Amino acid sequence: MTVALGDGVGVLGRLVDGTSVCEALSNAASEVGDVKLVVGWLPEPADGLDAQSFARVTVLMPGGGARRLMQSQATHFVPGRFSAWPALLTGRLKPELLITRVVEHAGELHFGSEVSYQRALIEAGVPVLAVVDEATPKASAEPPLSPDQVVIIGRSACGPAQHHREPDPLHEALADSVLRFIPAGTRIQYGPGPLGTALLRRAQVPLIVDTGLLTDAVIDLERRGLLCGTPSATYLTGTDEFYDWADGQPILHGVEYTHDLTRLSRGLPFMAVNTAVEIDPVGQINAEGRGDKLIGGIGGHPDFCAAGRMHPRGLSIIATPSVVNGHSPLVDQLSRPASTPASDVDLIVTENGYADLRDADWPLRRRRIAELFGV
Repeated sequence: MTVALGDGVGVLGRLVDGTSVCEALSNAASEVGDVKLVVGWLPEPADGLDAQSFARVTVLMPGGGARRLMQSQATHFVPGRFSAWPALLTGRLKPELLITRVVEHAGELHFGSEVSYQRALIEAGVPVLAVVDEATPKASAEPPLSPDQVVIIGRSACGPAQHHREPDPLHEALADSVLRFIPAGTRIQYGPGPLGTALLRRAQVPLIVDTGLLTDAVIDLERRGLLCGTPSATYLTGTDEFYDWADGQPILHGVEYTHDLTRLSRGLPFMAVNTAVEIDPVGQINAEGRGDKLIGGIGGHPDFCAAGRMHPRGLSIIATPSVVNGHSPLVDQLSRPASTPASDVDLIVTENGYADLRDADWPLRRRRIAELFGV
């Protein structure tokens, strides 16, 4: 059979008696034989999960906590934009079982610190083995899970993993360069990492947060009276203070909502702010890594860039320092396949300036990008 493992910062840890759920799953898979595993986004390694115990491990988001899994010959990365995950997981990769973490609220079961692709599996009728975690926030805006579909296999008090990086002065300068293009009252999407934190902390106008992954910095935005309405995301990731803040708020939706191109590209202006590992001379983006070195994954990068590009009053912004770990992100040729096509990029922004590509043909794109990076 194929088993899907709930992802995000709420990936299963240990039960109250100390049992590692992922270790128990790995042992069971090894004993049974020919069991396949599907995992999505793991910001931290899953405690006790052994790829060698499975006939095949399919990873949808390499990098982060999945790097150790990727070292196994049993593991394969299936590329795909985040919005395509529900179709993939209810089609060719459909599991017979979802094992995940849930929270109990008013006698009902809910997803807690992430919804991600799990709602699609629920709608497809996939049965659930669940661990009820008393320390996980209830931040889902989705309906409760049907008790007929869920079997509770244990309880935990681990809570979600803490995952946070502070921005440095370079990220703050980069955020200031980006924020000049973000007017008041618009919807903003930002990627994971210190740039997103800097963007929300340094914003000076009211914003609506409509993103894939929500982080600590939204608290600062709220404290300064600049957060409009309730944020929308499909994952939480941050510190205990942030998880306490999110508890009880209807923030999280399934990826079918958060990454829906039609919804994002209509209504209030939508500003997508994402970064890049590599940029080629015409603006194709590689967001995964350099060569064989994985840093992240495709994820929602192409979804949000396309939505920002398509919105009549939106923007697709690629924001990157001019030099990262001694390397310029501008390369002659991408070392991995393109994550996002050049046609879905409006602006490339560094701490030193920007290249506006909205009206540029291929030769002009080359000139403007080269000028931005001093080539």
